[in-house]
Amino acid sequence: MKKLTIIVVLLLAFKMHGQQDPQYTQYMYNMNIVNPAYAGSKENLSFGLLYRNQWTKIDGGPETGTFFG
Repeated sequence: MKKLTIIVVLLLAFKMHGQQDPQYTQYMYNMNIVNPAYAGSKENLSFGLLYRNQWTKIDGGPETGTFFG
């Protein structure tokens, strides 16, 4: 019982953050992110930088940033 109490206190003492899946819109323009094999289907190099901030006026809203090459 003592171990359980210590574990509960330790879990409550730390601030926890949840994770979520990245949010991508208009995937037809961002095929390298959705399917990495797409990068090898072209003869040229492609680089990109994506950033999405959803719910801009709400603190802690989902943000997604990606760089690919």
